[in-house]
Amino acid sequence: MMGKATGLNEDGLRFLSDLIIEKGPTTWQGRCLNELLQTSSFDWRNGLVDVHGQQVLGDGFNVSSEAWGIPISTCQRYCNADRIPYAHNFNFQTFAAAMTNYFLPWLALTAQLPYETGDPWSNVLSFCMAVGSPTLVTYSLTITILNRFWANRSFGSLRRRTEQPDINNRYAGFFQRIIAVQYLLQEAQQVPLMLSMEAGWLSSLLVLPANSAWWHILRESLRTTRRGVTASLVAQVMLAATAFLFTIIASFQAELGDPSTALQIASGSLWIWLIPIISGWVTVGTQHSHGTIRNALEAQPAAQANPRPPAGNFVFTRPGLQRGLVVVNRTMNGLSPQVQLVQPIQNQHVPYPNQAQAFQAIGPGHRGRLTWCGLTVAGDEREEGPIYNYARLFTWCQVASTLHRALETTADNIADDEICDATSRAQALHIQNPPPAQGQQPPPVAPDEFTGDRVDTAMYCGLASRTRVLAYPEWQAMGEGDFPVYKHILGASAAALFLQWGTTGASILIAYKTPTAGFGCRSTGYLAYGAIGTGVWFFLLCSALLSHAVMLRYQRIHQATPHVNLTTVPRGLGLRMLCAAAVLTRVLGKFFAFANSIWLILSSLFEMTGAYSNCWCLGNYIGLGDRGWVLLFRSAPDLKVLAQPIWGGGIALTLGVCIGSYLIFVLAFIKNDRS
Repeated sequence: MMGKATGLNEDGLRFLSDLIIEKGPTTWQGRCLNELLQTSSFDWRNGLVDVHGQQVLGDGFNVSSEAWGIPISTCQRYCNADRIPYAHNFNFQTFAAAMTNYFLPWLALTAQLPYETGDPWSNVLSFCMAVGSPTLVTYSLTITILNRFWANRSFGSLRRRTEQPDINNRYAGFFQRIIAVQYLLQEAQQVPLMLSMEAGWLSSLLVLPANSAWWHILRESLRTTRRGVTASLVAQVMLAATAFLFTIIASFQAELGDPSTALQIASGSLWIWLIPIISGWVTVGTQHSHGTIRNALEAQPAAQANPRPPAGNFVFTRPGLQRGLVVVNRTMNGLSPQVQLVQPIQNQHVPYPNQAQAFQAIGPGHRGRLTWCGLTVAGDEREEGPIYNYARLFTWCQVASTLHRALETTADNIADDEICDATSRAQALHIQNPPPAQGQQPPPVAPDEFTGDRVDTAMYCGLASRTRVLAYPEWQAMGEGDFPVYKHILGASAAALFLQWGTTGASILIAYKTPTAGFGCRSTGYLAYGAIGTGVWFFLLCSALLSHAVMLRYQRIHQATPHVNLTTVPRGLGLRMLCAAAVLTRVLGKFFAFANSIWLILSSLFEMTGAYSNCWCLGNYIGLGDRGWVLLFRSAPDLKVLAQPIWGGGIALTLGVCIGSYLIFVLAFIKNDRS
């Protein structure tokens, strides 16, 4: 009876029956074939197409050996959603197997991404920014590695110099302070760190021998809170990698050519960037929780140089909670306070007079959050967490350069046999000071060559008069010297785009080349994921540049008029436009990151629930339009020849990019930290 209805002979009916059994009578392809068998209006002679979508002429009694499928117009007529409802496409066994092999291991692995932002909402946003833009998280990781490389090279050469006898014999262990400063800079990239000369704290930390123990304890504290390789991390990485590799091996052995398997592998490949990224962050190192750097900086009192009074007894140092190295919170604007600097005097071998006002903060300009429409104009530089390292490149560069110059100046003075305390210098040079008045004590002398009053200490490291401690570097300053900021941006951008499009591109390749070849729901969705992820990185990078331009303007205002409250300064048209652009690009970037992370999860679920099993998606209508066609009459053995180079190339590209990226991260880290 079926033969009479369709016009097919027994061979044709047997072929279709076997094909339905092979594909599964409950699958979409099996149901569509059954719909074609059930109708008498389908033209088996003129209604079939080959692998290129061209019409195949048959004899009307059997399925042509050249036939691969049916035109998309025919599919929409006989296999539309009314005839094959979406609910019929869902198969729990297929869904459960795909969830176990392709989705849940990756979703669980996202728990190992570096968060450490301080609150649940920020952690969720950090998740969305990483999953929604592998480009961004790779960029932040690469910036972190390149910064470590610069710190290791610059501070390493300075450390080797201070290990020489001419310095180490005079100031024993000064090289240990340089090591501690370098370690702090490398570990503190995940927080907004600010320098301050208020009350002479920064110079006291860098110069006074009494702070040697403080630096040692700080370094050990950061070392103990460093994130290590945990059993849960190893288990989750191994689970995701093993499940993916076993699935690939099984597909090549048993299911090579099955389009559904190929498309599930393509969907899973979108997540594989997690392995090199998470492994890279663990290798490079972050702190294991929020607040560890702030706690380490504030855990113990440090020695502070006192201002020298005009007369009377004088104690050179006193303990206190240091404020020279500060982790900026969200209520601050991040500008270093402008302080009352010391002007050079003709005779620098005597104590500097009138020290009461030296290094006192001038005005409230460094306080108060600067906003536009309620959102900070400083950008993500203010946020804690490794994902935001991309926005801290400029301020970290300024902090590192300032500390390096100060330590280098201190090392020069040590090598030149300079004494910190002006009174001791005067006695060493046999300069006669006026004798003390009757009943007055002689001026106190420092207990060692490297302890002095507040002004002496600041002058010894070059932070008193020759330079100002600033938070934001000028544009031209970042192109000078040995800190290649712009090269870091270009190098990190190249690495980020390589990993994003190396993994996403493999998924697009597999989905595009799997019959029906062309841009369809899957390949277009994967392309959209990669493009939006790249767009997120571009928006947020532009936002960081714009925020830096805004804060530079405010820093110049603060330098020129430190008494002015910056939150009340009127904004001109140019500054208003900069503020608006900085905030809007940041908001757009985060919105697209959130949407893209949701899209990645939904696209994976669509693949496993059969949402793509319809004429429009299977016929690649997006790319082919009315020329699209739906694969029906070929089984896995027939597709094996086509699948092998496509699958092999896509999988090789994915694995090669991931392994290559991680090796780059590891080799760079080993080279950086070899010392």
